[in-house]
Amino acid sequence: MKRDFAEDETGSISILIIGLFLLTVALLFLITDVATVAVAKRSLVQATEAATLRGAQSLDLASYYNGNSGVAIPLDCNVARGKVFDEIQSWASTSGVMRRPEIVDVAVEEFACFDNYIHISVSARALLPFRLPQSSLVDIEIYASAGAASERSTR
Repeated sequence: MKRDFAEDETGSISILIIGLFLLTVALLFLITDVATVAVAKRSLVQATEAATLRGAQSLDLASYYNGNSGVAIPLDCNVARGKVFDEIQSWASTSGVMRRPEIVDVAVEEFACFDNYIHISVSARALLPFRLPQSSLVDIEIYASAGAASERSTR
């Protein structure tokens, strides 16, 4: 008794190919979402570092010239706070190459300043370009933090 596979298995390869195609498309969506979050996180880290460095350039002139601060280069924390918030707000409101378009709701979560050291933490939401079926995940919360110290070279 000889079986004829052409009559018994008609269309089974088509179902397999359609299933693999759908799996491939779902994986491409997932990879694109992960890459988008990674690039958005890097962009937020760069902006946080820039804001921290801008704040670390806020010299407290009175303490510096009086020499009573205990550190070589004292920071004016009020001016530093203003510069940090200004830098983050300026970055968040730009468009184009400075800020990724998927980043929204940027906020400074923490600001710490003491003598010659400054530390900030920033949060944002990264919108995902694709939403997988049956998923309510629309965005990802991302965080970045940076610190800087204002020091004088001993040379």
